[in-house]
Formats: sequence, structure tokens, C-alpha cells
Amino acid sequence: MTLEHAVGIRTGDLATLIVYFAITLGIGFWCSKRLTSTEGYFVGGRKIPGWAVGISMLGTAISSVTFLAYPGSAFAGNWSKLVPGLTIPIAAVFAVYVFVPFYRKVRLVSAYEYLERRFGAWARVYGCITWSLNSAYRMGIILFLLSLLIRKMTGYDLYATIIVMGVLVTIYTVMGGIEAVIWTDVMQTIVLLLGGILCISTVFIEIPGGIGAVFTQAIQNQKFNLTVDWNLNFVRETIWVLMLYGLMQNLQEFASDQTKIQRYCAASSDQGAKRSVWIGGLGCIPVWMIFMFVGTSLWVFYQNYAGQLPEGILPDDVFPHFILTQLPVGLAGLVIAAALAAAMSSIDSCMNGVSTVLTTDIYRRFMRRGSEDRHYLNVARFITGLAGFLMISASVFLAWIVENEKIQLESILGLGFFIYSVLACGVGGMYFLGFFTKRSNSMGVLIGIILAFAITLWMTLSEIGYFPKVAASPFHRLMINVFSNVASFVVGYFASYLFPKPPKEKLEHLTVWNNETSA
Repeated sequence: MTLEHAVGIRTGDLATLIVYFAITLGIGFWCSKRLTSTEGYFVGGRKIPGWAVGISMLGTAISSVTFLAYPGSAFAGNWSKLVPGLTIPIAAVFAVYVFVPFYRKVRLVSAYEYLERRFGAWARVYGCITWSLNSAYRMGIILFLLSLLIRKMTGYDLYATIIVMGVLVTIYTVMGGIEAVIWTDVMQTIVLLLGGILCISTVFIEIPGGIGAVFTQAIQNQKFNLTVDWNLNFVRETIWVLMLYGLMQNLQEFASDQTKIQRYCAASSDQGAKRSVWIGGLGCIPVWMIFMFVGTSLWVFYQNYAGQLPEGILPDDVFPHFILTQLPVGLAGLVIAAALAAAMSSIDSCMNGVSTVLTTDIYRRFMRRGSEDRHYLNVARFITGLAGFLMISASVFLAWIVENEKIQLESILGLGFFIYSVLACGVGGMYFLGFFTKRSNSMGVLIGIILAFAITLWMTLSEIGYFPKVAASPFHRLMINVFSNVASFVVGYFASYLFPKPPKEKLEHLTVWNNETSA
């Protein structure tokens, strides 16, 4: 789908969007009136209901990828992209019985405070900086892709859309902190789900034979299949590659992702925090299935009304085209708001997380210790605003290089994969060493991280064609994060035997074996 396919937004749809934006800003203003400390800004005073925290985690996890990529994938093929997500229940069990009680026991604000207590200041800085850089790139590219989608759907100027959307997210996040993030995420998740359900319902109404015809045609054409390669092979995209990738990714996020750790700590009770994991973790699967079913339903719809689909349209652009051409006025605006919600729930979480770790792990820890709490609250708000400015600047730059054909969009997405792979390398393994072993120490873990980085760099450069075939990695690119974390864990553990064992008093409350949190 190109800009020429844009239908243009109708007045009723625009009115719906204006109401949505007004409510979002209103939530941010309401939360700002309740803020008096960094404890409130970073973890909501540790008093937010578990169900709200869980829905917020759900909204952040499903993001704009769910809204666009899943329908596009199901439209073009089948439901095989669900496979990595099916490992979430395993990771959720670890989160509920290990990670949540652990973090709540030590009452941390930042996930990276733990790394310093366990392995020293270098580990805290490494975790903080790599996550912040990853989040900065993620925010910029999500805002750019969202604005690109809005331009396709409405014809609005790309740069103006980037600035308006970026300023909106920044304002309510600066004002209300994590509480504003969570409550806006609750609203945005509800809007997102309504958007998917409305589209499915429209297809059922329009197709002769309704829901029965949709299922019959989809089953006959194997659109619900989870077609994967079952061979024990790590070179191709087999089920083992997808499952290992999904398991490692989900375990790493539940153990170390700042946006999740803050929510564990923001819940009003231990049981509420655990409930939030079940809601946010397990809730992803049915939501992903809903949006997969959106793509399948659209495939059936356009099989019956083939002439209504522009020639040469890309699979990811079918859903936006359907929204603007088939949904009634007002409802289309609600579904467009759902697209905005999918992206905004990811951006605001990253923005507040970056503010938290840079204020807590860098500014307060290394630059200015012992100041009044009000000072750190003002610094956190300033950093949030700065993060918003940098996000907008990055998105404008991405828009400029794509529009002027300096680089292809596919190359930007590939660059994002490279950046994530390199910056995330070994962090999950480092946390697992801290949680589950008593013998690992700072120098051993550092050696593990260095080797993990070398493996990550080799496999990532191999993926983009840097190495000749004889020296390149033979493994599938989804194995990069798996091998990286396995290397940092295994090498870090055995290398620790080259150095003195950490004293028992240093490990107190820092592993699952002496924190009394494993039940």
C-alpha cells in the first residue's frame, strides 16, 4: 500500500480521535495532581491495583506489532507466528514464583540496582545503558512506523504527525509518571481490543453466510494452521528455533526488562503483582489470536470481494485499508485510535523506564547523591521530556532518510534487529547467574559478557553478510539471543571459579536460595 491508496480520514472519525486524545491527556493531568515524590513517579507509590498493572503490561506487550504485523501475517499465510508466544506460560511461572517476589522483597525501583548489589557498579551501568539505548531506538522507530501508518490512512503530513504524536505521548508521561502510563495503558488496551473485535464483527456481517462461512473457507484453505518445520535443526526456522527464541526472549524480559520490573513494584500487594503477571503474560495469547483472526477474516472477506482491494497492496496494509473503506464513520476513528494505542502503550512505558533508570542508576548514583527528593523528581521529569525530544528527533531523521531514499525501510528494520541483538547481549544470562547461583562473581560474569558479545557480534554480522560464507555463522538469526544468553550464563559461571567466592554476607537476599522468595 502506498500513499496513493490513502482514503483520507472522515470528520466523524477525526472527532473520535480528538475525544480519545483529550481523555489521554486528562488522565495524565489527573495523575500529575497526585505526584509528590520519585516513589510516586517511578512506581506509583506501590499502590496501583494488580488488575490495572496487568492490563498495562498486556498493552505494552502487544504493541503495534500485534495490531499490524499479526493481521498481515495471517492474511498472507497462516498462524505460525504464534509459536514463539506460546512459551509465555513457562516464563510467567518463573515470573510469579521467582522474579515478582524477589523484586518486591528487595523493594527496588530500578532493575539495575540489583546488578550492582550482586556484581558491582560496572554491571549496573552496563545493564542501564544498554537497555536505555535499546529503548531509545525502539521509541524512535515505533513513532516513525506509527506516523507512517497514519499518513497512509489519512494523507496527513508525515513530519507533522510525528511531532503531534510524539508531543502528546511526552506530555502525559512527563506529567503523570508511571501511574499515568499504567492508567492510559488500561484505556488503550481496551480500545485496542475493541478495534479488533469491531473489525471481525464487520466481516461476519458483510460476508454471505456470516461466521460459519468465515470458518469454513479459512479451514478449507488451511489458514488456521501452525505450519512449522519439526526437524531438529537450528539453521532453518524450525519449531525448535521459534520455541527457544520465544522462551529465552520471554524469560529475559520477565527477569530484567525495566518496564516489567517497575510494574511488579507498583502493584499494591504481592498477590496483586502476581495477578498482574498472569493477566499481562497469559493475556497476550488470546489477544494475539484475536488479531491473527482479524487477518484470517480479512482474507475471507477479500476472497468474496476481490475487486475492493487495490492491486499490489502489501499484506500489512490490508487491515488499514479495510478500516477506512468498510467501517462506519466514528467506528473507523475508534479503530484508528486502537492503532495509536498499540504504539503509545509501548512508547510511554519505555519513556518512563528510561527516565527511571537514568535518574536512579546514573544521576542519583554517580552524579549527585544526597539531594532532596523533589530535586530528583524534577530531574526525572526533565529526562522524560528529553527522551521525548530525542524520540521525535530520531523519528524525523528516519522519515527524512526514507523519504529521500537514503536508505530503504527494510534496512532500518534490519538495523533495529542488529542494534537489539548487540545491546541485549548476555543480559538475561547475567540476571540468571545472579538469581540462581551463589558461586558466580563479578569477574567471572564480566568474562561471560565479553564472550557473549563476541558471539553476538559474529552471528549478527554474519546475518547482514559481513563474513564470507566459510566464516559466517550457520545458525538462524533467531538463535542470536539464545546463544548470547547461554554463553554469558555458562561461561560466566565456570569463569567465576577462577576468582574468589563471594562472601556469604554479600549474597544475603540476592539469590533465590537465601531470599526466602521461592514459594
